[in-house]
Amino acid sequence: MKDDLMKLLNELEKERDYHKIITVIEALSDEDKNSKIKLSLAKAYSHIDEFDKTIEILESIKDSESNTSIWNYCMGHSYYYLDDISEAERYLLKALEINPKDKPSIFLLALLYHELGDIEEPEEAIHYLNKSLNYFNTYSNLDADEDITEDLISIEQKLAWNYDKLKNHKEAEIHLRKAISLGDNEEWIYSQLAYNLRSQERYEEALKNYQKVIELGRKDTWLYSEIAWTYFLIKKPQLALDYMKKAKELSPVEVDLVLTTRMTSILLALAEHKEAIKMIEEVISKEEYKNDINLLSNLAYIYIDMKDYKSALIYLQRLKELGRDDEWLNKNLEFVFSKLEK
Repeated sequence: MKDDLMKLLNELEKERDYHKIITVIEALSDEDKNSKIKLSLAKAYSHIDEFDKTIEILESIKDSESNTSIWNYCMGHSYYYLDDISEAERYLLKALEINPKDKPSIFLLALLYHELGDIEEPEEAIHYLNKSLNYFNTYSNLDADEDITEDLISIEQKLAWNYDKLKNHKEAEIHLRKAISLGDNEEWIYSQLAYNLRSQERYEEALKNYQKVIELGRKDTWLYSEIAWTYFLIKKPQLALDYMKKAKELSPVEVDLVLTTRMTSILLALAEHKEAIKMIEEVISKEEYKNDINLLSNLAYIYIDMKDYKSALIYLQRLKELGRDDEWLNKNLEFVFSKLEK
């Protein structure tokens, strides 16, 4: 009878009729529910997201089944979906200790470490993402049942993002290009690659990738501001100004401090001092920006460049009052005082 029952349960599992499995097993007497049948019941409850019930049943057969990979996998699977990551990891690693080629455990560990990689600390994120990548690669080498291409692309993207945060742009570039080789052709990847190349001072390559992003349909403040700043860095201020104007037109906010700072630098390169001063004064006239250190520093620098040392001194002293006390400020104060004494 038990052989017939197990045959029926296996057929129902193939048909994914988990509610029927539960009905059949729950109708049995306690004496007829051996550990194998209870394991089938636990798996069925797991498939209908009854994870607390799954763990309860698995605990009842712990003495006889905890030395099997399937029991440990089911425990890890349940804890994973109950968001108890440390317990999930413990059981899944135990499953692999018993059977190093257990594909479900390998796949779930890959997902688990991928999720753990979504943290702010870049070194720790990289650690988890590399672990995830290793498990996905192992899973792939075991004739993967699932298409993991999107997972691999996502990991490569995140690795690149974190290496860029660490200023390790060369390593970040490797992962960006790996994502592209896996089939990523989205705006984000080329935006990030362009930013990465600009950070490596490979400006012409960066511009080509920014243009690729435009071709893919992205047209926003960030993109045009990045293109503008790249042109500024290669000393093409008029082109920089053209793109910065586009960035400003598309800005979703009234005041964007990055745009303001970049625009004033570009205007200064074009000797448009009055226009740069007007732009900054418009911003610092607003209560929330009147003591902005960067804007006031830019304003002081513009007056120095114009040789208007009296006006420059006003803003340098204001910066001192606001707490700025560094080499840049002290050198410029010394310079302005020396000019005014003459």
